[in-house]
Amino acid sequence: MKPFRYAAMALCILAVLAGCTTCGGGSSSGPAPPPVSPTRPEFDRGLAFTALQAQCDFGPRNPGSTGHEDCRQWLVQQLSALADRVVQQDFSSRTPLGGPYSFQNIVGLFGSTVAGSPLLLGAHWDTRPIADQDPVPGNRGTPILGANDGASGVSVLLELARLMKQRPPTRPVIIALFDAEDSGMSGVADFPYQGFCIGSDYLADNWPQELPQPAEMILLDIVGTDAQNNPRLQPNGEIDGPLFKLEGNSLNSNPGLVNELWTIAESHGNSAFVRSTGLTVTDDHLPFIDRGVPSVDIIHFAPAEWHTIDDTPEHCSADTLYQVGDTLVDVIWED
Repeated sequence: MKPFRYAAMALCILAVLAGCTTCGGGSSSGPAPPPVSPTRPEFDRGLAFTALQAQCDFGPRNPGSTGHEDCRQWLVQQLSALADRVVQQDFSSRTPLGGPYSFQNIVGLFGSTVAGSPLLLGAHWDTRPIADQDPVPGNRGTPILGANDGASGVSVLLELARLMKQRPPTRPVIIALFDAEDSGMSGVADFPYQGFCIGSDYLADNWPQELPQPAEMILLDIVGTDAQNNPRLQPNGEIDGPLFKLEGNSLNSNPGLVNELWTIAESHGNSAFVRSTGLTVTDDHLPFIDRGVPSVDIIHFAPAEWHTIDDTPEHCSADTLYQVGDTLVDVIWED
């Protein structure tokens, strides 16, 4: 701060009250003011929703489809422009619904020069090849668009990546975009995790040497639910979300982080986070839990559109994406 010169005593008094130690014609200066803490990054709900729509513009991203390959290239491009380092992890696998297919996990590192416990943030980017929960039998063989179950978690992570490019996090952060999550089938015995976590299982078992080992993990899945009725699927006028309950495996694995996340959400008025116990879900956090990484799943399981042809952007909400992203900002930029 530069000292100001005042000709009148009244202005001098105002200068003293403002913390200026120079009055009249003096030239001495006092101690430097304390540094001002940088402002907290602001999660942009509009940009997050734009990223959700951009993924859906490729069409369904189910294994082996054109949309899958086109979206993969786009995600690599997006993350490479933002992260300190990006690893493209290729692998091949069968799924309970077919294959073998070529897959790719896309992993970006942020805050590579800062100290602290590395945090892994994850979401799957592939979409389901069949709409097996659709009430219309003729729709059940149709690949879903996966606006909520697929694009929503990725969209939150891409917006957080943009913020971390502008202002490095206060701890190392790894963003993992998992492939091959949504081709599982309940009851399948010959695939680990019933085939729902193929990409995350591969990454957890083949962690890239050039990346730090995560100390804990937060998974995002189905985090874009709106607060509107869907008359095709909810003819009685029901509204089922958004609603993030305490997932069972998360409570067992990392209760401290669960409490931290829900406490942050409550302090910010992010009302989709509810302190009631939800289901125990097979999801991409399980391979990391099984390898000793305490993990939490933020998930709305499950909205009416889940695994139906109505999983489209019109049934998603930028406000819900904001509630999740806004909560995670406090975890990424710790005091």
